[in-house]
Amino acid sequence: MNYKEALSYLYSLSDFERSGVYTRNREGNLSREELLLEALGNPHTSYGSTLIAGTKGKGSTAAMIERVLREAGWRTGLYTQPDLHTFRERIRINGRLISEEEFAELLPQVRAAVEKIEQTPGAVPYNTYQVATALMFLYFARKQVQHAVLEVGLGGRLDATNVTQPLVSVITSISYDHMQVLGNTLTQIATEKAGIIKSDGVIVTSAQSPEALLAIAAVSRKRNAELVRAGPLENDPAQAEVDAGQLPATSYRYQLEQRFEDRQRFTIWAPEKTYSGLEIPLVGEHQLENATAALAALDNLNKKGVRWDEKALREGLRLVHWPARIEVVGHNPVIVVDGAHNADSMQKLMQALRTSFSWRKLITVLSVNRDKDLVGIVQALAGVDAVVLTRMKNPRGASIEEMRAIFAAQAPNVSVYTSENSNAAMELALSLAESNDLVCATGSLYVAAEVLQWAAARGDKVAREDIHGLDHENG
Repeated sequence: MNYKEALSYLYSLSDFERSGVYTRNREGNLSREELLLEALGNPHTSYGSTLIAGTKGKGSTAAMIERVLREAGWRTGLYTQPDLHTFRERIRINGRLISEEEFAELLPQVRAAVEKIEQTPGAVPYNTYQVATALMFLYFARKQVQHAVLEVGLGGRLDATNVTQPLVSVITSISYDHMQVLGNTLTQIATEKAGIIKSDGVIVTSAQSPEALLAIAAVSRKRNAELVRAGPLENDPAQAEVDAGQLPATSYRYQLEQRFEDRQRFTIWAPEKTYSGLEIPLVGEHQLENATAALAALDNLNKKGVRWDEKALREGLRLVHWPARIEVVGHNPVIVVDGAHNADSMQKLMQALRTSFSWRKLITVLSVNRDKDLVGIVQALAGVDAVVLTRMKNPRGASIEEMRAIFAAQAPNVSVYTSENSNAAMELALSLAESNDLVCATGSLYVAAEVLQWAAARGDKVAREDIHGLDHENG
């Protein structure tokens, strides 16, 4: 089996990412994953792990933790999703993607175990994500990873990664997303994500909504887990709940020192030490929140024997790279690519652009998944000057006509243009822009990936370095 054949098999399975629909009962997810891993020799038990759930920021937080541990000399595994350009991006050791040859060599072993289990009467077929997660666990074990940083795919309680017993669990920002699967309230969504909390474990959270925090705290108490909160230095939105004894105070706090177009300098107050002059090459206050949660997780890993020092922390944060997160891929005009995909992340993107950049006009190239809060996303974009609506290649993309109607109703002052594909949409946006304007492509990591390919093709070095291969067309 070669890499193309291996991918073809993987994508032939039921895949929520591409369809947006679950075709089977999710409640058996963990038991199915455990059965598959048992057939493979339980590879996930051979190394320590950190498990990260959340609506937004989990990938960035995972990347920060992994980079610091790598700087400290640990042999790290990093598992994230979705990918931008090649499935191999999801599985990395010490920053290196799994090779096509390694992927093709391992998949037949996982497939054989899957097919043997599926021959059992009443067995439920495996999906793409479950098989990929098992392959990841097996690969990390074969390559003798010492610590794996794992990003949850969806929710937490029933996610295939939740078969692990992490040294530390992390829940990042919570907002409305995947309501058709996780629930229609922040309490329901946060409770699903809090399913990663382990008995007598440690849970770090950078969630700020009191409703979500109370749900996380309820699961923490039930499982006798220590709840550690990360957030801003001042104005805790859950202060009333802290004063009432319902939540612990924020023990890891951050404050911006200086903001640049391509990085931020900040201070974190930890319980035992203050770190000033930290830098990350990621823009937006939400990334400071993610970095603070990463430090809280790292401190707790340190207590459990996963050692690192301040030099590794500073270098790891300074060197972390996580593409398509307010990433600049062009100048005159400035071109930014970001994967904001729901109403809350779109609001935060707009806030970050206003505080980190200046422009005469803001032109947005937009394509979103049809199962998102389209009205909320459009409302967050009501202050832009123009939008070019397009359709990503992923079949979950909302139609241009639907988005145009929502802009007409919710943001009538925004000039709306349309283009049938993202490449043409970017060219149209540039034709509308002058050198002192800003063009931002956003709405989904899928359209962000397409625009990074467009930017790389026109010679942008940053975008070109983000692309490690093109084995699918995001659809």
